[in-house]
Amino acid sequence: MAEELFSYDWHMDGAPAKFLVDMELRDADLAAMPYLLYVRSKSRQGTFTGREIKHLADLEKKCRKKLMGAFAGSIQSADQQVIFFYVYNAEEAELVQDLAERERLLQCTVGVREEPERDTYRKVLYPDAARLFTEQNRKQLLLLKKHGDALTPARRVTLHAFFPAEPLVGIFAEQARMGGFAVGEYEYEPDQDLPYGVSLCRVSTLDKGEIDAMTSQVIRLAARYDGSLSYWNCPIVGKISPFR
Repeated sequence: MAEELFSYDWHMDGAPAKFLVDMELRDADLAAMPYLLYVRSKSRQGTFTGREIKHLADLEKKCRKKLMGAFAGSIQSADQQVIFFYVYNAEEAELVQDLAERERLLQCTVGVREEPERDTYRKVLYPDAARLFTEQNRKQLLLLKKHGDALTPARRVTLHAFFPAEPLVGIFAEQARMGGFAVGEYEYEPDQDLPYGVSLCRVSTLDKGEIDAMTSQVIRLAARYDGSLSYWNCPIVGKISPFR
């Protein structure tokens, strides 16, 4: 089965984590694979060392080779990783249990359960609009850094959200103001599917976690009024010399 892997930053148990998901499984027919199998690996050092990270990659390759099902994705934080598969039967867990027991560097456990509706894939792994936007944030931050932005200084960040009808913009703007944003200019783009817009402003650094939290807040608020976040921009701020 062909894979379309997509990675994005989110959080697991309140901690920053890197998510990897096979986007192709969204519409795939997995009726013959009603079991979710997962392998959880934890660091024995508190946070993953370089050697442990290599073992994680090796373990995933071995699991993929052993199992006949479909790789759904993985979640990796600083101290643990969980990889997920949809498999044909619960007995397939025995195929990777031996790998987990023989692993000496990592603390590994294997679990399996019936999940014909693929809840873990749909509700945990598959990215919604807010999660998808975090990858756009990553690319934009890299571009800003390439153009000399120091990223750490605080500055005004402006977010642009658009809606299908003008009355929705005012309702959204008031809710955004109550959520800590300053309301900027109203916008109109007649050639867009969502032509009525408004800009929101907040002072922030370009720490990716802060930007992700900000865009996620706007995306989820805009969705209540059939709108979406189109893009954000900010002035480029270079490094400030202490001798100035």
